[in-house]
Amino acid sequence: MAPDASVCSTWVGSVRPFILEKAGQFQPSQPVPLTSERWVDQFNETKLYGRNTGSVRTPEQTAIALFWTANTTRQYNRVAREIASARSLSILETARLAAMINVVGADAQMSVYNSKYRFLFWRPVTAIDPSAVVADGFGPVPGFDDRNPATFEEAGWRPLATTPNHPEYPAAHGSLTSAMAKVLSEFLGTEHISVDIHGFDANGLPGNLNAVRHFNTAEQLRNEIIEARLWAGLHYRFSGVAGVVLGRKVAHYDLKHAFQPID
Repeated sequence: MAPDASVCSTWVGSVRPFILEKAGQFQPSQPVPLTSERWVDQFNETKLYGRNTGSVRTPEQTAIALFWTANTTRQYNRVAREIASARSLSILETARLAAMINVVGADAQMSVYNSKYRFLFWRPVTAIDPSAVVADGFGPVPGFDDRNPATFEEAGWRPLATTPNHPEYPAAHGSLTSAMAKVLSEFLGTEHISVDIHGFDANGLPGNLNAVRHFNTAEQLRNEIIEARLWAGLHYRFSGVAGVVLGRKVAHYDLKHAFQPID
């Protein structure tokens, strides 16, 4: 869990979804075993790239990581408005796109939170520095040891971005952004979505959406969110991938069962 005084959104994974049959309809496989080489490799990758100070990130990677700390609801609804304006969509078409983004996005988050509190996997900050844990009712203080002699804890390790106070696996942003990539490709009728997304500029005021990144394809968007959350120190790569897969499944189901043309 995150080094925060309380956990958040425990109820989200139990909400009745808009289109899914149930929030836990799609479940990722178990997280990477703590005894595996893959765990060691990805523990070390996040430890190296995701740290706040002394990271091997490039300036561009740091900017991308911070870009994706913006409010996602504002980000993707802005995309909808800009598509509507650029394509001179009718009120009906605009409403359909906005509904697709917000309904599918909501189902994706219900799904991912259902998984998060099922697996209760630890964040990098508490895996790398168990002393970062505070009493939240989900484990001992200090935190658990993975009992793997190939991983090395580091007191004082902190991520670039502030760790959200909910479990790590799978990545929520990966799920949401992957679902949005599917929505955009479905609405636009192509994987070559060619959209601009506004995000956080670290040189601006808190909460700004001053930075802009262009994405030619849906896959480019999915790939970037996996890297961005790793560079931010918030997730391991396998969790980002699991989130992306989950989001794609949710969006595929939702879009197959709703928002289709009617006679």
